[in-house]
Amino acid sequence: MASTSDKVETLECPFCDYKEKNDYQMLLHVEVFHSEGGDSPFAVKDGMEAARQSHAPKRTDSSSSNPRSGRSTPSRIEFVQCPYQCGEQIPADDLQFHTDFHIAEDMANHDAVINVSNNFSTDISNALRNHDEVLSQVQSPVKENRWISSLKDMFSTPILKTGPTFNTKTNIGEVRRLGKTELGPFANEKRMPSSLIRLLEDGVKTTVSNKIGHDGKIVKVEVISNETPNLVPVLARLSVLDKKVARAFYCNPFVRHVAKLPQEGGFCGYRNIQMLISYIRDAAAPGHEHFDNKRLPSIIRLQDMIESAWDQGYNSAGRIETGGIRWTRKYIGTPEAQALLLSLGIPAEAQAFSSKDKTEAYTAMMHAVCKHFEDGTEPSNTDKVVITDKPPLFFQHQGHSMTVVGVEVYTDGRAGLVVFDPMYNPAKQLKHLALNNKLAFSTPTPGRLLKAHRRDDKYLSRYKAFEIIKVNGPV
Repeated sequence: MASTSDKVETLECPFCDYKEKNDYQMLLHVEVFHSEGGDSPFAVKDGMEAARQSHAPKRTDSSSSNPRSGRSTPSRIEFVQCPYQCGEQIPADDLQFHTDFHIAEDMANHDAVINVSNNFSTDISNALRNHDEVLSQVQSPVKENRWISSLKDMFSTPILKTGPTFNTKTNIGEVRRLGKTELGPFANEKRMPSSLIRLLEDGVKTTVSNKIGHDGKIVKVEVISNETPNLVPVLARLSVLDKKVARAFYCNPFVRHVAKLPQEGGFCGYRNIQMLISYIRDAAAPGHEHFDNKRLPSIIRLQDMIESAWDQGYNSAGRIETGGIRWTRKYIGTPEAQALLLSLGIPAEAQAFSSKDKTEAYTAMMHAVCKHFEDGTEPSNTDKVVITDKPPLFFQHQGHSMTVVGVEVYTDGRAGLVVFDPMYNPAKQLKHLALNNKLAFSTPTPGRLLKAHRRDDKYLSRYKAFEIIKVNGPV
């Protein structure tokens, strides 16, 4: 029993060295890991078995959606170490795409050429809207009225009827413990290595430099090593320059790209929550008062906030499904991100998309994303690239999450997402342009610089389920 005094007693597991101050968490730990006969009613047998095996077979193409959590649950999965030494353990079936984006990183850093010129306007909106010369060079196979077509009308298949990803109130008796397939290679981890905890608690390296402001005065600027502000306008400029792009819509430029630290491992869910928070904070969106300091909450702090959200009853089934996340490297996803936001009073609408009948999840998801970015835009707007005031989207598919910052439609009629993926750092040249707010540039290879940020139909069509979270913009 926990102490009734002000000081909370630390409970010790009678079967192992696990310690916990929360009596519910201790009860859950014993039930999951030390159930009599080794068969806990809180454990998914297949998932736990996969977590116990060091060499699980590759997953099949089939998958199903868990209606209580919105998590995709394919069969057993094999994780392999990334050969680029980024610290990630990748599902074997995803390794090729993962390494392709590392190659795109390298190409963008070493091969791309960017010319900065004073002949372009440095104003964000003008730089992106004065592109008649670019439009005239695009060889589009479609009719001229394609330029003024509604973005969301570029798909002919109706949007699937979708609803909340999961119920915020779930019958705990129906919830089962997830395994390695859903929670990653450290699904049963009790505590991550102390060195990693110190790294995450200490935060990232910051530097302060003097720069000349717009008024000609010298100002001090703090640069956080894994954060890149002002990247959206730079990517939008690349979409303008890319002749293969017919139209593109981008989100509010206040969102920051937040990259994982070297050798940090699989904390993508947390990094994407940080990206959403960067938008909420800097755009003064609902809930910004919770993040009024200059630093984003650390991963350790975010774990505490999610556990607190569960304590308050928000998507609390996640505690049983994960067995608790504090001090661990277990994957988190849409349920945890939404729980954190809702617990702070921040509106957060979650939607799930799954393949049904002849409509693929990819098509339905793209419909919703296009509708999100184009809502409120004048139908007569013929700009090739538009930066909107729309918030970014938290985006999840099996095993990975990203932040959607834009959508592109190409001249051949295909469409794809533009994302901030915490696994990959922006190219050094793009980071330099963003940090120095330089939009007056040109390059002969815009597609090469955009590749690490693009997720096209070839990539997305591999997945049969997607989830997104929408937050509100400033009132």
